[in-house]
Amino acid sequence: MSRTALVKTNTATAIDLENYSTVTGLSIASEEPTGTAARFVLSLDNGNWQAYDTTNTTWADVATQTLTADSVLTEGNTKAELLALTATQLDRFAGHVVNIAVAMSKSDTTNNIPSITSIKFNGQSNDMLTKKTVEGPEISLTDLNADVEIMDIHVDKEEVAGGTVTVLAATKDKDGNWADYVDYTDLLTSPATMAKAIKFKAVLTSPTPGTSSATIRSVTIKHRTDNVAVFSEGVGVCLTKTYNFINPISRAHLMVKHPLVPDTEITAQIALRESPNTVTGEVLGTGTGAVQTATLAHTENLASHNFALYFDGVQQSAANYSYSPTDGQVTFTAAAGVSVTADYIYGWTDEVFVDMTHDTEYPDKDDNNLVDDQFDYVAGENDPRGSVGTVRVTLTQKTGTVTGEVLGTGTGVQQGFKLAHHAKAETITVLPAEATWKFKDNTDVLLVTAPQGAAISVSYDWAARTNYLESIACIFNE
Repeated sequence: MSRTALVKTNTATAIDLENYSTVTGLSIASEEPTGTAARFVLSLDNGNWQAYDTTNTTWADVATQTLTADSVLTEGNTKAELLALTATQLDRFAGHVVNIAVAMSKSDTTNNIPSITSIKFNGQSNDMLTKKTVEGPEISLTDLNADVEIMDIHVDKEEVAGGTVTVLAATKDKDGNWADYVDYTDLLTSPATMAKAIKFKAVLTSPTPGTSSATIRSVTIKHRTDNVAVFSEGVGVCLTKTYNFINPISRAHLMVKHPLVPDTEITAQIALRESPNTVTGEVLGTGTGAVQTATLAHTENLASHNFALYFDGVQQSAANYSYSPTDGQVTFTAAAGVSVTADYIYGWTDEVFVDMTHDTEYPDKDDNNLVDDQFDYVAGENDPRGSVGTVRVTLTQKTGTVTGEVLGTGTGVQQGFKLAHHAKAETITVLPAEATWKFKDNTDVLLVTAPQGAAISVSYDWAARTNYLESIACIFNE
């Protein structure tokens, strides 16, 4: 008995030789220890699977086109057979996309495992290129064994005088399976496309050498690093840490960087209060061996946290006493003669948030996809001031319903209409009833084919796309 495996390339992992004018050699980095075997079959441009017939010295279709590990092990070529091929026998691959299937086996009597590290074609490209394909490396999106959300992809390119840049992307899931290459915009979906890794391929064409040009400068991907969605439909809140200042604060300027997402709203609030007082080592008395109750020296606005009780300087477990922040009473049982002390906070007040005033919104100087919202706070005579401050930013996804919105008049051919809001696809209703339609979720475009002269209208529920905070910064002033 033996164990077998079959591995095949797809559009994301195929070998692209379209720019090669000749192929002169083949190299295979692999290991086939004793008791193992590996065989290969190849395909041009997604055509039939073939192997080299060493008897008739020609490439021929393998008998089994629905490949299995056993069929490739029986009908495929060995590594030695492929490496022995001459430039003449390999030149057929020039100008094509090559897919490869590899079958491997190991006997049950060996612990050795065969492996394939790489397969490469050697050759030359055309002297004058009008088309070039550039492939990037695999980009890991997370260290977790999970798929995470792809939030945005930005391509910086330049196309001159008919030159074109087409950017494709392929994703890998947490199980290690690669999807086929698609236009990168197809991955910008709602709900978001999920992946563990991604790689990009750019196809550049310049039909008129010396005049046209195609340049790709960068591809930037924005994604989560975990699989926890911060927001769903509704309201999201971001609360900063609490800051302690030496002097009381009465003014603040807040900057919030975020994408510009239609039908979303960002508001900001600030909480300022006086600094509480901390007491350390207050003497409550001396232990008697019986239950005792002592009252703290300061009982106004006691904090429920950060209370600690000590017997002869040794902090006690909360199970050994009771503490009431309402009246400052502490009940305990300490051995006779033991010194009892306490640490606590008083003068503690709850945070009261008040609105900050929206100043203006600026385009971000570094990223055209982001804006900087500015908010101000200036304390009036009766407004909060204090040396303890925190800021809260609220992101609201608005929702609504559109009923009977008139889009236009049918022409008998397909028309595209940009909807005013991000529709929930499952709620869309289009009239007239005989119209056919398709909704492009990533662009909010409704494609409708309606009879000539028929009034086209649409009804739907909508919800704004998810917004998020790129960064926040706040300047506090006295």
